[in-house]
Amino acid sequence: MLAAASCPDRAEMTFRPHFFSGLAVGAALLGATADARALEPEVTSETAAQFYEMRSPTGETVIARRRLMTTLGVSVYDLYDKAEDPSGPNLSFRARLRYDADYGGSAGETEAASFGSLVPGFSRGPVDLMYGYVEGRRFLKGWLGFKVGRQYVTDALGWWSFDGGEVRVTSPFFLSAELYGGFEVRGGLPLSTPRFERDGVWRGDRQGYDPTLYPSFQPSSVAPAFGAALESTGITWLHGRLSYRRVYNTGGSNLSQFPSGLTTPGIYEGSRISQERIGYAVDASLPTLGGVRAGLAYDLYMGRFNNLFASVDAYATKRLTLSADYDYFLPSFDADSIWNFFAVMPSNDVSLRSSLQVTDKTALSASAHARLFKVQTAAFDNLQYETAPNGLPAANYFPEGAFDMVGGGNLAARHRWGEGELAARGALDTGRGGGRMGMDVSGRRVLETRYILSGRAGVWRWDDKLRPGRDATSFGYVAGVGYKLFPRSQALVEFEHNMNRVAGQRFRVMLWLTVAVSK
Repeated sequence: MLAAASCPDRAEMTFRPHFFSGLAVGAALLGATADARALEPEVTSETAAQFYEMRSPTGETVIARRRLMTTLGVSVYDLYDKAEDPSGPNLSFRARLRYDADYGGSAGETEAASFGSLVPGFSRGPVDLMYGYVEGRRFLKGWLGFKVGRQYVTDALGWWSFDGGEVRVTSPFFLSAELYGGFEVRGGLPLSTPRFERDGVWRGDRQGYDPTLYPSFQPSSVAPAFGAALESTGITWLHGRLSYRRVYNTGGSNLSQFPSGLTTPGIYEGSRISQERIGYAVDASLPTLGGVRAGLAYDLYMGRFNNLFASVDAYATKRLTLSADYDYFLPSFDADSIWNFFAVMPSNDVSLRSSLQVTDKTALSASAHARLFKVQTAAFDNLQYETAPNGLPAANYFPEGAFDMVGGGNLAARHRWGEGELAARGALDTGRGGGRMGMDVSGRRVLETRYILSGRAGVWRWDDKLRPGRDATSFGYVAGVGYKLFPRSQALVEFEHNMNRVAGQRFRVMLWLTVAVSK
């Protein structure tokens, strides 16, 4: 059942609001000088609070969740701008902070001395700087652009974040060159998150830890990085980007994953590669025919492709679009990870999609998808194979077997009118290990341009062939009510109730607040 939110520590109650209010005051001061310098400031904030408990089938409380996630964004445009030259140099600043707390966790889960309750890397109220940079565009007669600060890079190599600088040279010959360098954003460092570092290593702040305590929890250190890209520009129907990235690990790395209780784990010191990859992506589109997108990513450290993808959209009529997608994915890891010494199996995803705009207010969509992946079978015959991939003894390696497959499909419909919307969705997924099927219906209505009513109800059937006793039919609904404070700003509260014979009754309350203020 829903319980009252537990109170956070006094230090968190005092520090966090002051931290964010200080940024808000700074944003207000920027706004106050906007008229004098023709600046265009903007302040945005999003807040979500959740209150719920996870229970076992017996009714015993497993874990309580009292979560609060809030972001604060500040942007200032036209720091340097010439009104008489709209295509001339431009300078702007953008930043966004995130506070993502879970007060359901106990204080003992964050204390290194509490061996029985410690959860390494867990923080009850972490703050991270999502991005914060100064950007210049169209300097040196349009040739030069730059960014300085914490920023994202998005290309065929995926999402990535670093602290540093980027320089872009854009030529009039439909081509631009980009160089960037700095330090990868990693968990355990100030105002940072592990979201964008490579998988396979459990890192964080080990300050206060005994060396023999959780040696598998590796210490975080700065990670120098650099990259380059070539990108097409100025062609509206065609875009391509070739990118390269290299990241280094520094600092110590524990060589033993498990404590022996007798000796201190050995530590490897020195600079070494974390990742080195190259990728290319291209997309082309013609308004009356369709579009094509394709790309690849190659892991230079492991010497293999870890991602290949392609997608085709065909505009069959003005209202009907047909699409096909293919995605090949092979997991790759940080070079310090022990997972590089184990066999990994690729997955191949194929899907067919269709979208029909029946009228200006009504749309239908349907899709079918399948995932094919290889599985490990029996060990190699030592007489036939001396070694397996990655130099492992053949007896320790299990080769790829036949393809296994899972698949399914879904149907969806949406109807909009004025400030109202109704939607329905049905889906089916099945495979050798089990499956699920069900549907849900949702709606949203804004009354008198300010009052928001929303709801969703669904029924889903889960079939677990590996554990037949866990099969269940689940029913749930969500009811919400909100108020539009002004354009781009609203408050919303939602109540959610889910029930099935395995988990029993589960309740959740969510509070949403979105605020945006601009000149």
